[in-house]
Amino acid sequence: MKNILIVSYGMGCGGAEKSLISFLNLLPPHKWNVDLLIANPNGMYMKQIPDTVHLLDNQYEIENFATPIKLRRRKVCSVDDLINQIRWQVGSRFLYKNLSRNEKRWELWGKFLPAPQKKYDLAISYMNGVTNYYVIDKITATKKILWIHNEFEKLDVNYEYEKNYYEKADKIVTISQACVDSFVKVYPELKNKTIVLENISSPETIWSSIHSIPNGDSYFKYENFKILSIGRLSPQKGYEIAIDAAARLKKMGKNFLWYVLGEGELRVELEELIKKNNLSNHMKLIGIKENPYPYIAYCDVFAQTSHYEGKSIALDEAKILHKPILVTNYATVGASIINEVNGLIVDLNGKSVAEGLFRLMNDKDLRNKLIRHLEEEKSGNEEEIDKYLNLIKECLNE
Repeated sequence: MKNILIVSYGMGCGGAEKSLISFLNLLPPHKWNVDLLIANPNGMYMKQIPDTVHLLDNQYEIENFATPIKLRRRKVCSVDDLINQIRWQVGSRFLYKNLSRNEKRWELWGKFLPAPQKKYDLAISYMNGVTNYYVIDKITATKKILWIHNEFEKLDVNYEYEKNYYEKADKIVTISQACVDSFVKVYPELKNKTIVLENISSPETIWSSIHSIPNGDSYFKYENFKILSIGRLSPQKGYEIAIDAAARLKKMGKNFLWYVLGEGELRVELEELIKKNNLSNHMKLIGIKENPYPYIAYCDVFAQTSHYEGKSIALDEAKILHKPILVTNYATVGASIINEVNGLIVDLNGKSVAEGLFRLMNDKDLRNKLIRHLEEEKSGNEEEIDKYLNLIKECLNE
C-alpha cells in the first residue's frame, strides 16, 4: 500500500482548512496509508479529522516552531528548540531583509527542524508558505505537490525565494483559474505543472446544518436587516471597509445588525474602530462558529469586503444557501459572481459598499432576482474530489 503525507499549518476556521477536512473525509478508506501532519495542532476542525487518516501527534519541534507559546501543549522546549527560537528572534532583525516573515523564519529556524525518517510515495503541502518549505526541504518523497490558496501576486513573498521551492515540486495546485493566471504571470516557466483544484463544497452537508440554531443568540430574533460576513480578522478581508460602510448606513438612518464570524490578529483594532464609530449596537465580531450555516441561512445579505481572495469558500456556501451577495471588486471575484446576476460587485471602498447595501435593503425585487439566479445555478462541487483522486493516482503511477 502506498504511503502519502499531507501537511497543513493549522486547523482553524479558514476556507483552506475547511476544504482539507472535506478532502480527508472523502478519501477512499484503506486505499492508501495517509499520514497527516498539522504544524499548529489547534482549531475547531481538529476533531473532524477522520479515523481513516493517521494524525502524526507529538511533533513538538514543529509545534514549537508553528504555534504561539500560550497555545502549545508542551510549554517546555528542548535546548535545541530554544537555540532555534533565539536565532529567529535575533536574526530576524538583522538578516534576510528582503524576505517575508515566513521566509525569514524558515531560514533562521525552520531549516534546523529535524527531518522525519519515514519515506513517502507522495507528499502534499496543503498550504502555501512554511508547509511548502517543510515538504521540499524536510520530507523524502518520490513525488511532491504544493498548494496555493490565494492570488499569488497579492502574497507578501520574495519571488526568487519562492521559486526555489515551486520549481522542485512535481505539481502545483491552485483553487481557481484566476489564481493560476496570477501564479503563471510570475513564473511562466512553471505553467505546465500548475493546475486548478477547487475547494470542495457539499450542498447536502450545508443544507442539513442550517437548523442547529444556537440558544440565546439575539441575531436569530432580530427583526430588521441582517448582514453577515465570514473570514479571518486580517488585513486581507477589508473589515475596515465594512466598518466604514456600516457607519455610513447608520448615518443614512438604516436599522441593521452586521455580524462578523471569524477571529484574528486585528480583533482589538477592529473593536476600537467599531466603538469609535458608535457601531456597537450595529456591528458585532462574534468569533469563530463551528457551524456557521444557520447564520448564513438567517442573513438578508452576505457581504464580503476583501482586498483579494483565491476562491472564497464562504462565498460559495452563501451561494449554495441562495443568499443575496455583495462583494468588492477584487481581482478574482469574477470566478464566483456575475454583477447584477447572482450578486452585486462594488468598488473597494466604504462609500460603494454602503451604497450597494442601501440598494439591497430598499429593493426587495433586486434581492429576489439575485436569489432566483442562485436557485437556478448548479450548487456545490463534490465531483471535484474525482480530480483530487486522479491527481494522487497520477503521482503514484496508479
